Amino acid sequence: MPLLILVLLLGGVVLEVWVAIQAADAIGVLPVLLLLVAGPFVGARVLGRGTVRAWRRVADASRSGERVGRSVLDAGLVVFAGFLLVLPGLVSSAVGLLVLLPPVRAALRPLLAGLVARRALPVILTARGAGWAPGRRPGGPADVEGHATDAGRPAEPEGPVRGEVLPAADDRPHRGDPR
Repeated sequence: MPLLILVLLLGGVVLEVWVAIQAADAIGVLPVLLLLVAGPFVGARVLGRGTVRAWRRVADASRSGERVGRSVLDAGLVVFAGFLLVLPGLVSSAVGLLVLLPPVRAALRPLLAGLVARRALPVILTARGAGWAPGRRPGGPADVEGHATDAGRPAEPEGPVRGEVLPAADDRPHRGDPR
């Protein structure tokens, strides 16, 4: 998997350079440079204002009792578009501008929802310590704030250092006790 990511990153860089050279040959160097410089500024604006608006729509949908899935996906796509616009390159900027268009987001939403359902949701549901994870028995051992206990026996008191057992109450020195 790391090799695939490296190949995709290098392929993306090669594609961006090739497209920039072809565009400079077609329309001139100065317009291409202006496009390359303007992209990050537009992306920063999208990340700043567009993201705030998108998350505000999520909050409004949540407050009104509507399902927030569509709003969350739209907000995620707006953030992704802003990230693509911030990256230097004509291809990434063009894809970022396309993702900002509502019809394109509407087409991407079911794909993204399917990806989340297939990949992220099982990871979230089986997260360690999740009380509602599949396979966890109700009333079985649970991890509460990092202190796991067995269901059959009471937990031993631990001190500030993990594994250090505190002395019982009658073994502790009392005030004025010479120990």
